[in-house]
Amino acid sequence: MAGKRVLISGARIYTADPAALWAEAVVLQGDRILYVGDRESAVRAAGDDAERIDAKGGLVVPGFVDGHVHLSMTGAAMRRAQLRGAGSIDEIRRRVRQWADEHPDAPRVLGTAWVHGDVPNGQPDKSMLDDIVPDRPVYLDAFDFHSTWVNSAALEELGITDDTPDPVGGEIVRDPKTGVATGWLQETATTNLVWPLLNTVSDDELDLQVTAALVAFARAGITAIVEMALEEQALESVARMQASGRLSARVVGHIIMWRTGDLEEELAQVARAAELAAQYQGDMLRVTGIKFIGDGTIDGCTAALSQPYTDGTNCDPIWPAEALTPMVAAADKAGLQVAIHAIGDATIDNAIDAIENAARVNGTAGRRHRIEHLEYARQDQIDRIGALGITASMQPVHVDPAFLKNWLEKLGPERGANGFAWPLYIKAGAPLAFGSDTPTAPYEALPNMYIASTRRSPSDASVEPHRPDWALPMEDAIRHGTREPAWAAHLEHITGTLKAGMAADIVILDRDFFAEGPAALLQTDVRLTMIDGRIVYSA
Repeated sequence: MAGKRVLISGARIYTADPAALWAEAVVLQGDRILYVGDRESAVRAAGDDAERIDAKGGLVVPGFVDGHVHLSMTGAAMRRAQLRGAGSIDEIRRRVRQWADEHPDAPRVLGTAWVHGDVPNGQPDKSMLDDIVPDRPVYLDAFDFHSTWVNSAALEELGITDDTPDPVGGEIVRDPKTGVATGWLQETATTNLVWPLLNTVSDDELDLQVTAALVAFARAGITAIVEMALEEQALESVARMQASGRLSARVVGHIIMWRTGDLEEELAQVARAAELAAQYQGDMLRVTGIKFIGDGTIDGCTAALSQPYTDGTNCDPIWPAEALTPMVAAADKAGLQVAIHAIGDATIDNAIDAIENAARVNGTAGRRHRIEHLEYARQDQIDRIGALGITASMQPVHVDPAFLKNWLEKLGPERGANGFAWPLYIKAGAPLAFGSDTPTAPYEALPNMYIASTRRSPSDASVEPHRPDWALPMEDAIRHGTREPAWAAHLEHITGTLKAGMAADIVILDRDFFAEGPAALLQTDVRLTMIDGRIVYSA
């Protein structure tokens, strides 16, 4: 272990290490932690020549590990009209028009994060956009990124007519009376038709997007991320960041699997992911597995449920069992970690079955396969997830009660009351890894931990919490935002805890929210973020 020594003291240190959760000081040598413990011993270990960092009575924690992000998409979203929290169709239209006016030379008008409850009857229509931007294509991502709202010019650019067939696993929504395409593109109509168009950008633009997201993550105290829809161009951008020394967070990537309906084509994607996993195996950048978008969302009524939504509708999974099962088995056999987006309980059944089958037919274990989101799962499913050791990858920010009204209405009171059941997964023995799913939701780690420890909204204190009895103690919440997602990403020997021999991925906060209570999480700022002993953000 070489390099300069650094002594960090002057505040309590939460290590997330179950053998010693609290300490008074930490000593770094180069990119590693040399010592964690009492201050007197730390001073001796550091020596007289060590650099000293005074935490000034705040709090020191491991760098946050965001267990589910979309890196380049987050950077791209930062450069678009922000529609989350608009509250009404009039405000959405105003913000879109304003962005169009401020970007007169942009070939397309782009917006992100509109919420279904802000649109009349939750049904966006091209007519709501055509009059405010008639001369350029408009593309507005829903907050969950599972559908896109477009105007007539965008439909024309995409080559979509009233007669264009729906892609496998998606829908070009049409007026039920006239058959006219309305401008609402759901699931694979977004991922297979819109994303390839909007993601076709120069390397320079992509690098700007990735850099914007990384800068934001460092400011939020996030030192490792699990990328859950990685494409090769974005992977190459991250590799450029690493080669030039600009990569300020560890990146663990899951290559996105595109649903085509052709098993041979789909299996070829698994084989390519295995090649990339063999190529990228570093501690800073690693490809570890693949990602399936198994179904949609409850807000859009595109998550597959075992019983219909309250309006009587339902839908099929994007990856039905007969398509998902052979893909998961092939990935498991190739040594890949599998992550399956499954929000509705019908899709969760398919995901559990496919993972269980893969381990059985391949005779494998220890892949740490994951199910993402798990917004509505039955108790029998939670028990199976725990018994099989499947990681429950969940996002506290998705239970922000300020944005749950439409979600609850779609499920009804009985099912709605059983959503986002973190303590039940813990009780069942399942690893629980927290993340944010940015840009579908805010990426900031501390408000995310506030929701985890209160089930309240960080933006609107007047809204009643959703199942406050399922809030987690703060120590547990932080552990599920650091140590647990590190383990789930096969990073537990590198990061997620503060103990001797681990990487010096450390965050210094300006107040001790453990001493003050959960509300203090919303007043706490990141003072310093460090990765491998290198300061990547300083207030």
